[in-house]
Amino acid sequence: MQTAKNILKYLLSLGAILLLSTYFHFDNSSTFGHILTFLSITTGFTITALSIIATSNFSKDLYKKEAPDDNSKTLLHQLVGKFEKSTLTFVSVIILILIFSLVEPTNLKEWSFSNTVISLKTILSGSIWFLTFRSIWLFVDLLRMFSKFVIQSAKRQ
Repeated sequence: MQTAKNILKYLLSLGAILLLSTYFHFDNSSTFGHILTFLSITTGFTITALSIIATSNFSKDLYKKEAPDDNSKTLLHQLVGKFEKSTLTFVSVIILILIFSLVEPTNLKEWSFSNTVISLKTILSGSIWFLTFRSIWLFVDLLRMFSKFVIQSAKRQ
């Protein structure tokens, strides 16, 4: 069942990227600099928050508690996993933006079908926008979780 959910997630993600690359593609690559700045800040926040959690006593308590949905992991493993997934997503978008800026001056092959044009640049742009929306979602989720951590940590002191 979990495998089917993962396959469905990947297919929906691929479909969203293709839609953003073709039907919903607009030449708005000028905003990628702002996205790059935002993601740099969120990456710094994520690494700082993870280091704060790592040095707290509350992380020891999280390590002692088993995760409710996966008994092979602790709550600390799940927390670190969320930070890792967020950071990797942020860095992936940053790398894609850098690749996009290198591809920008070159003229690559374009394919036209059904009144839409698709090229490496549009696929990169669609991927950047999809992962940017996902990064914002992950950042907000991480911010909520970190605020709960701060509250729980303050209760224990």
